[in-house]
Amino acid sequence: MLEFTVNIDTREIDSTLIRFAFGLARQHDAHLTGLQIVALDTTSLVLPDALIALDEEEHDANGRRDWWRELCRGHGVDGSWEVVRGHWQSVIARQASLSDLMIGRLSANDTLPLWGLNPLSRSLFEGGIPMLLVPEAWASHPGVQKVAIAWNGSVEAARAVKTALPLLRQAEKVTVLDGEDISDAGRHRPSLPLREWLERQHLPVQWQSIDAAQGDGRAIHEQAKAMGADLLVMGARGVRLVVASEIS
Repeated sequence: MLEFTVNIDTREIDSTLIRFAFGLARQHDAHLTGLQIVALDTTSLVLPDALIALDEEEHDANGRRDWWRELCRGHGVDGSWEVVRGHWQSVIARQASLSDLMIGRLSANDTLPLWGLNPLSRSLFEGGIPMLLVPEAWASHPGVQKVAIAWNGSVEAARAVKTALPLLRQAEKVTVLDGEDISDAGRHRPSLPLREWLERQHLPVQWQSIDAAQGDGRAIHEQAKAMGADLLVMGARGVRLVVASEIS
């Protein structure tokens, strides 16, 4: 059984993120863990009043266990609820160690580069966490049907594809957006045999070349949008998996 974990904000009740997470878990018959982090920072370690507030937050979070169980029953998904107090990045990295995929929100205010994003997004760079980021504007059907793979021949991209394999197997259509020929790094290293690897996995995929004149990022976005992809698989600087859903 696959193990998915979704990071739940304190105020989360019925959101796009939760609906997407349950839809994906149901599609893959996965166990879905709802995770609420009671975040520590330097202030909370020295101010008594801050520690009292953290105790109250943790108590309230533990009280949401029954709410989560009801959601799991309503969606027909096996799930559990976890509350962890600690520093954001270390908690995410630790919890992800037994998870196949960490699911979180991509805020409309988040922009690249990723290290400028919220704590969950920055956690991508802690230990190569496999992560799927869901935009707030997601309005697609449950689960993942059309997948675009951003391929530049890098080890990070290869690891992303390998980690995303369960999602690729359930997809209706998989397209590789091949930009290896225009990658600066790609000119100075042997090519990884992604095409042959996908064939051995018995995955029928389509290949499209990225227009070098547009530049990598713009070309990936435009072609993923044109194919109607609702999932983009890509690697970035040591990250095992970055999946940004709802290309818009």
